[in-house]
Amino acid sequence: MDNILFVIPARSGSKGIKDKNIQLCAHETLLRRCVKICKNLDLNSEIFVSTDSPKYIEHVSDLIDNAPKLRPSYLSGDVVGDIEVLVHALHVCENFYKKTFDCVVMIQPTCPLRKENDIRRTIDAVLKEKYDSAITCQKVDKKYHPLKSLKTNESGNIENYINIPNEIIARQQLHQTFIRNGGAYAITPNQLCIGRSFIKCNSKLILTDEIISIDNFEELKLCEKILLE
Repeated sequence: MDNILFVIPARSGSKGIKDKNIQLCAHETLLRRCVKICKNLDLNSEIFVSTDSPKYIEHVSDLIDNAPKLRPSYLSGDVVGDIEVLVHALHVCENFYKKTFDCVVMIQPTCPLRKENDIRRTIDAVLKEKYDSAITCQKVDKKYHPLKSLKTNESGNIENYINIPNEIIARQQLHQTFIRNGGAYAITPNQLCIGRSFIKCNSKLILTDEIISIDNFEELKLCEKILLE
């Protein structure tokens, strides 16, 4: 049976909303909601909250027996990448649980609108379909297509953000693009530790409904409204 490691990244230093990960959203905190959806999947798995805060570990101590290892300071800043956090989590959990894992799944607390099936499809892409990784994504409206994005140059004049030989005339000329929405990321340990990328490999796009990734109080309240309805 495949061993799955759920990693929930939850550093304490969020700036947009203080202690964002333990804010209430529809009668439950984001972090506890995240742990519970992983438990509800009822898979052969361990759940690890990757955090620099003992308070966050205590916050979910009645739900899981978290590996007693906090993130080191070098993994607690604003510009730390997901890969580094996940590699650290994998090594911690291999040592703590005394076993290896077949799939590492990142579940971010700030995306409470994800569905259980979104996570299952992401995991199945790695374990059953043998992809190196899988990422939940949603469609980008073509009016926000990257080929329509502009920037200003050093002279203050407008330029295309991406250099293209001809002007785009109609949306029908544009390919559909997608954006990662934070619902779920799954990856093999080999691709995580050696390939060190979710994208530069045999990766599957898992198309989902729109998922809000919370950055501010307005988005928090919107998610709460949707969940309550």
